[in-house]
Amino acid sequence: MVPAPRSLRLAAISLLVACAVALLSGCTGTPTPDENLARRDLKSAAAKYRPAQARPPLPALDENSKLPDLIQFALLNNPAVEAAYQDWAAAVEEITTARSLPDPMLTFGAEISRDGANLSAALGTDPMNNWPGPGKLPLRAEAAYGASLKYRAVFERELLATALAVKRAWFQRWVLEEKIRRTREIIALLDEMESLARARLAVGKATQQDVLRAQMERDQLRTDLAGLEDSRAPLVARLRSGLGLAASDPLPDLVPREMPSESATFTEQSLLDTAFARNPQLKAMRAEVVQAMALYDLARKNTVPDYAFGVGVSGGMNPVAVLPMFGVTLPVWRDKIAAEVAKGRADLGAAQARLSAEQLDLAVRFAETAYAWREADRSVALHGRLQLPKARAALDAAREGYVSGAAGFRDLLDAERDVLEHHLRHAEALGEREMVLAEMSLVVLGQWPENVEPVLPESEGQTGTAENARGKQ
Repeated sequence: MVPAPRSLRLAAISLLVACAVALLSGCTGTPTPDENLARRDLKSAAAKYRPAQARPPLPALDENSKLPDLIQFALLNNPAVEAAYQDWAAAVEEITTARSLPDPMLTFGAEISRDGANLSAALGTDPMNNWPGPGKLPLRAEAAYGASLKYRAVFERELLATALAVKRAWFQRWVLEEKIRRTREIIALLDEMESLARARLAVGKATQQDVLRAQMERDQLRTDLAGLEDSRAPLVARLRSGLGLAASDPLPDLVPREMPSESATFTEQSLLDTAFARNPQLKAMRAEVVQAMALYDLARKNTVPDYAFGVGVSGGMNPVAVLPMFGVTLPVWRDKIAAEVAKGRADLGAAQARLSAEQLDLAVRFAETAYAWREADRSVALHGRLQLPKARAALDAAREGYVSGAAGFRDLLDAERDVLEHHLRHAEALGEREMVLAEMSLVVLGQWPENVEPVLPESEGQTGTAENARGKQ
């Protein structure tokens, strides 16, 4: 039996809808090589930093924790690092969005009259979003890939900045505890000096003035000691911030037992080469050049038209009519296209200029940091190996001279002050040397902190991006 015309039309429309749903429900785009590279890189980092999209177990912190334990804890727990990681992850997902075609649109219509309703259906492009012309989607994906590399570099920079913050707080705490220890030693020495002055006063070989001077000096040092002990609080707060801990979170009393010193056996030229290759800020600038180059090339393709097409089935005809549709945009506004190309060229020039400026600035920061390290190292040698032994010898001589009557009590006080001053300066120089070295290693050179498990593996895409950025300048 031959179906009625209306039944045939409804069947055709239903068949079109069923085919469209079946076809579109399983569509998947084709990843670009850069997208695959970015996803492998993110997956490798996630396995260390956020396995199963959750924070891994943190190192247990106690009074015996070492500096690498604190840095590992901070890298996994600091919320600023977490934010940078999520920004990077979002930028990687943006590559898929950029290289994907617009969604097709399934539309329905009806012509209603006194004779009934005639149905129609069409499958085609969204009239508000044309399909890009040839070559545009790959360039959009390349621009998104450049943005993902920039956010990756920002994540790396945040990791290294967090490690530096923890190191600074740790070194500053060591310097503080060393100052407290040395100040207490000198206070104990002043107690001995007061006892010595009282003993000489008892036999008429000293005056009450010597005893009072010893007490005044000790009172001053006790006041200084109270200030030093009170300054622990901001250092602990700074360490908490680096570790990502709130004021209410438990934290053991972490007191550095010794100054952890890193090796500094290098030549400056080799370090400068490393800085240009590994510095995270330079990586971000190179990624901006890659992104700007892709956007510039994309702007030049604005002369290529975009497309619209589709196919429909009309139920108002007998037999059923199939209605193909095709459209093309007309890029006729030449001044608009010229402005977009000029903007892309200017953005690319600005990105290249920022990269060059950052390279110059990095060379300056490297030179300044290297000088600061050498200056701190000379200060360590001056106060630790040269001045401090002599100051101690002078103190011993002044004590013997005071006992024998060959020296006055003021000479003994001056010798005591010299010993304390060189102790404090030596501690400050040690701390400054290690903090400058940490800044050189982490901020300037972009090297991973020693004895800390990496949470961001080396990216196979970073070297290539750097070479491309240099080659396109």
